[in-house]
Amino acid sequence: MLLVWAPLALGAQQRPDTLRASVGPMLPAAAQAALQTRAQIQFDESRFDSLTANTLRGLFEDARDMGLPTRPLINRALEGAARRMSSERILRTVREFAAALNAARESLGATSTPDELAAGAAALRAGIDEATLQSVRRSNPRGSTEIALVVLTDLVSRGVPRPNARDAVNALSPLPKGDEALLGLQSLVAKNAQRGPGMALEARKRHVRGTIPAGASPSTPATTDRKPVRPPDP
Repeated sequence: MLLVWAPLALGAQQRPDTLRASVGPMLPAAAQAALQTRAQIQFDESRFDSLTANTLRGLFEDARDMGLPTRPLINRALEGAARRMSSERILRTVREFAAALNAARESLGATSTPDELAAGAAALRAGIDEATLQSVRRSNPRGSTEIALVVLTDLVSRGVPRPNARDAVNALSPLPKGDEALLGLQSLVAKNAQRGPGMALEARKRHVRGTIPAGASPSTPATTDRKPVRPPDP
């Protein structure tokens, strides 16, 4: 069953890491601060006991002080509450994801968008190493790495070996329609993965061979409004 980047049943709460066009870098500092403040307000303390809520607030404040996006952390806490996780597990998940966000920023660069950092953190949590995140950034230095990272994580979760998934993503990302090519790869692998990891790997090879023309040179990728499928959080 495919899991899309969409909110869980959290009422009016919306996932911060929903894949969409990132507007943060285009906003002035004051507007970005307003968005960050609004994310803080969205934290619904009533879903937690007082001790857990206080601890979570402290974690969100620490993340904000470090310059990390807090909305992914808030939403992971809310998801944990929706799934009836224990307080200990919710706190551990938030702490671990905050550490992953920090590591993703070190790998992807300080100018990365919140959505890129969230996708990078999810990749790290799925067992993808920091060197791979750096290679994804290098393969597309002028464009967003968000879709590339989500597709990479999904391929690995479906049984494609990490080096093969990395090479495919890095080959497709710089194409003029790189995002579309990545989404096509994700869809094809998802369909074939149900038949086993070997079929997922073969689907990857087939898609890359059919997408990259012989002698083609990568260029700046085009954007797309399509949304990649989000693999389950670890």
